[in-house]
Amino acid sequence: MKKFFTHNPDGSYSVNGVEYALNVSGHKISVFVENTEFACLDVRCSVPKTLDDDSGMTPDNEPSLPTLVAVNVDKTEASFVWTNKSDLWDKRYTLTCNPLRYKFEITLFGEGRVDGIYYFSGDIASPNYSSTYEFYEGYTPAKSWNATEYQHFYTCGDCKRFSVYTVPPMFCYSFKVKGFTKQLGLGLVAKRGEHNFHNFNYRVNKSTFNNSGFCLETDQLGHSTVNGEWTAPEIIGYAGDDEFDVLAKYANYYYSTGIAKPISTKQKPRFWYGPMACGWVEQMIRADGDMAHMCDATQEIYEDIVRKMNDMGLKPTALVIDDKWQTQYATDMIDPNKWDDIRGFVDTHKEKENIRTMLWFKLWDPEGLDPAICLTNDRGNRFIDPTHPEFVKILHAAIERTLSDAPGCYNCYGYKLDYAMDNPSGRKVHSYSGKYGVELLYEYISTIYNKAKEVKPEALINFSPCHPYFADVCDQARLHDYEGALRMNRDELTARAKLFTIAMPGVLLDTDNAAFNTYRDTMNWLINQNMVGVPSLYSLISTDTCGMTDEDFAAIAFMWDEYSRIIDAKFGE
Repeated sequence: MKKFFTHNPDGSYSVNGVEYALNVSGHKISVFVENTEFACLDVRCSVPKTLDDDSGMTPDNEPSLPTLVAVNVDKTEASFVWTNKSDLWDKRYTLTCNPLRYKFEITLFGEGRVDGIYYFSGDIASPNYSSTYEFYEGYTPAKSWNATEYQHFYTCGDCKRFSVYTVPPMFCYSFKVKGFTKQLGLGLVAKRGEHNFHNFNYRVNKSTFNNSGFCLETDQLGHSTVNGEWTAPEIIGYAGDDEFDVLAKYANYYYSTGIAKPISTKQKPRFWYGPMACGWVEQMIRADGDMAHMCDATQEIYEDIVRKMNDMGLKPTALVIDDKWQTQYATDMIDPNKWDDIRGFVDTHKEKENIRTMLWFKLWDPEGLDPAICLTNDRGNRFIDPTHPEFVKILHAAIERTLSDAPGCYNCYGYKLDYAMDNPSGRKVHSYSGKYGVELLYEYISTIYNKAKEVKPEALINFSPCHPYFADVCDQARLHDYEGALRMNRDELTARAKLFTIAMPGVLLDTDNAAFNTYRDTMNWLINQNMVGVPSLYSLISTDTCGMTDEDFAAIAFMWDEYSRIIDAKFGE
């Protein structure tokens, strides 16, 4: 390894990590990987203010150049501090380097609400704002609705992905320079309680002929406030062997700093390992395109599903009753028109087939709530406010009713949490606690998780976070929906599984559904789910496009049996 720190004859400074190097000259930070400059970062960052009436923002211009006021160094750390004044703030920029990575922080002095942060933007008012780059391709772990949207993108254009299948995603990019093996990682890291944003966007400025630059953006939208002094979420930078190594180092930083709490290694209940069954696709197939009946989660249907599984030799440890078993999404009381005896169903099938019944649980939907305790977004749409004390009482009562084994309760064994992507966004989203974005989702899930464990410690909480911050409130990560128009079910969900495992090492994986689109694509996933995680089956009905036979379901049952024998052996059963 080269000398860690050098003050060069030209007045610049060099820092040499094990896999990266920096040159600091004036207000510019040149970033080197494999002895090649991947980017040159302008330390100036635009931080606009949200207007008092939430109608927009005041831009933050910074035409003057920052002054380097301090350089400190020891054997394993070098730090640089710049100060400057923009149109809206007094600012302090801090770069701290060690052998593994560097981190960049912005501290603001003043008063106001932060509308967004444009990292490395330079003077946003200048036609030539932004930082320069040499990379040609980037990678984002965000998975959106659009199945045709690749996670690799050309860096000549913006990357703004609203994550739907990984909620939230890891807020990290990996960048590649043509002809070089290693990649540059740039990740957004917030302290606990400070994840008041939804997105981490890559933005390009193409205002000059035949040239372009980039910056990185968060959407605080007024939900972080400066009262005298505030330090924004930091950017960490480092090199990785590929995009997955970059992501793993990002997740590791969250765990090593204590911001995230890793998955516990203690033994989990046997039923968490499955196999599992869920009735959603069967509900859809039975509805035959009638939207009014897709949500017919009736006792009749689920009794029939259990009967057919028994006939086919399929032995799940958990069964999820899907949308819509309840009368109202926000209050979560069983619909008496659909269920004669939910408690009888739960207890009978646990005793007869050793099946634990779980409930599909819709997040954010305010159906049944008083509008006075709801959130409203910029369009006037209402959402649950998970931090409002009156809603918390309703939520706690629902969890007690659905999970408790007390008389009059349902005695279910956990939840499949869905629609996390409906987390409300906008300047006018004001929660009771003031939390927003990722932080508001974490508060919601934590409330569910902690109360569920209080009522029933073995309850299984299943949902789709793909970020280390959620590792302590997720028992089982669901790989989420599959776009039926694709023909790569196994490849797509196996790729997602890799992301979840990187984000939350040790988490159980619900392999989730096949789309029952074509026979080949469907069976290729259903018969190989055990190679990825917990096998999961969503329907026992053959369709016109996916003509599955009794022999196919027998093959799935055979795989389930092999899988179960392996899991049972681990439990000494």
